[in-house]
Amino acid sequence: MGWLVFSAMSPAYPSAWLLFGLMFAMAAAHFLSLPWHRLATVAIYSVPVVWCLIILRDRIGLLSKLNGIDVGFAAFVLAVLISATFLPGPDENGAVSKYIRFLPFMMITPYMLGRLMDLPDLDLFARITLFAGLALLPLLVFDRLSAAERAWRLPIFGLDHGPLLVGGLLAPLLLALCVRVLDRQQTSTKNHTQWPLIWLGLTGLVTVFLVLLMARGWVIASMAGVAVVSLSMYTRPLALRAGLFAYVVAVVALTLAVLPASSFYSLILTAPAPAPVTEFCPILGEASCQPFRDGVNSVAIRWVMYREAATMFIDNPVWGVGAARFGECSCTGPGWYPHSTILQGLAELGMVGGGLLLGLFVFAAVTLVRPLMAARQGENEPTHAFVLALFAVFLAIDQVYGNYFMAAGTWLMLGIAASLRAHAGGVEP
Repeated sequence: MGWLVFSAMSPAYPSAWLLFGLMFAMAAAHFLSLPWHRLATVAIYSVPVVWCLIILRDRIGLLSKLNGIDVGFAAFVLAVLISATFLPGPDENGAVSKYIRFLPFMMITPYMLGRLMDLPDLDLFARITLFAGLALLPLLVFDRLSAAERAWRLPIFGLDHGPLLVGGLLAPLLLALCVRVLDRQQTSTKNHTQWPLIWLGLTGLVTVFLVLLMARGWVIASMAGVAVVSLSMYTRPLALRAGLFAYVVAVVALTLAVLPASSFYSLILTAPAPAPVTEFCPILGEASCQPFRDGVNSVAIRWVMYREAATMFIDNPVWGVGAARFGECSCTGPGWYPHSTILQGLAELGMVGGGLLLGLFVFAAVTLVRPLMAARQGENEPTHAFVLALFAVFLAIDQVYGNYFMAAGTWLMLGIAASLRAHAGGVEP
C-alpha cells in the first residue's frame, strides 16, 4: 500500500485532474443544484498548469535529454502559432484567438506532465484511473435514477455532452480493468482466486455502462483499446487474452441486443453521400450541407466534415487553410473543426503541420510498443500495456470527436512516449 503515500509531486495527480476533474466538478455542481460559471472551468484547468510548474521545478533535470518527439512537438506548436498569426488573414470571427488560448492548458501542460513521468508515476496514474472510474459508477446510477424523464438518451449530470465527458473516464477504466484481469489471473494464488472473477465482473459491468452511454465513439475506441491490451500482454496465455477480448465483445453485443434504441448504433454504418466539389464556401457546395439542416444523423454530418477537410488539404497542400480556420470553409461555420485531429491538421496546417502531427503519432506508437517487445519485461508489462492501449483509445477517439487544440489525452500520451524514449524506451534495468 506504499502507493497511497506516494508524493503529491507525482505528475500522475495533475494528469488525472486534467483529464477527469471537470467531469467530477460538474457532477458535484449538478447534484448540489449550483450554477456553473465559466470562471470555474478556467480555475479547474489552471490547477494542473500551476501543479505542473511546481513539479517541473523539482524534475527539471528530466528535460536534459531531449529527443525526436520533443523536437517534433515544439515544431508542431510553432507551426500552429505561425499559421494562426500569419495565415490567411484577419481573425474576423475570433475563432483563432479562442483556440490559441487553449494551447497552454490543453496541449502544452498535458505534454509536459507526461514528459515528467517515469514508470512509478505511470503505475500510479493507472491506479488513480481505476479508483476514480469505480467511484464514478454509483454517481451515474444515482444520476439516472434521479432523472425526471426517461428518454432513450439522457443528459448526464445535466449536460447534453455529459456522455462524452463520462466516456473519457469509463474507457480508460475499462482498460485498467482488463489489465488487472490478465495480470491477476497470472499472479493469483489459491487463497486469492476470487480476485480475477471480481475484476472480470467489473469489466463486464463497465462495458455495459459504456454502451448505455450512447456515445458511439467511445465504444469503438474502447474496443480498440481492449484489443491492444489483449495483444500487448503477450507473456500471458493466448487463450486467456483471446477469451477476455471475446468476453468484452460479447457483453457489447448482448447489451446492444436488449437496448431499446440499438438502432442508434446502426447509424455507424451510414455510407458517405457523394457531393460535388466547388470553389465556393462551403467547400463542397450548399448541397453537401443537407445533413446539417436535417440535424438527425451525426455520422452523416461527420462524413461531410471529413470530405470537407480532405478537399481543403487537396486545395491547400503545403500550408493548409490556416489554424482554426476549418469552419470558415465548411457547412459548420467559423470556430468548428472536422472532429478528426489528423484531418484537421492536414486541412488547417497542410503537409507542414499535418505531416508533423502524423510523424509524432507514428514516433510515439513505435516508442510505446518497443518496451513491450523487450526481452526483460517482468512486472512492468501491465503498466506498458495500459499506456499503449490508452494511447490507442485517445488517438482513435480523436478521429471521431477530436480537435488538436483540445486533445489533452493524446498530448499527455505523447509526453509519456517522449519520457520513455528519453529513458532508453522505459525498460527498467
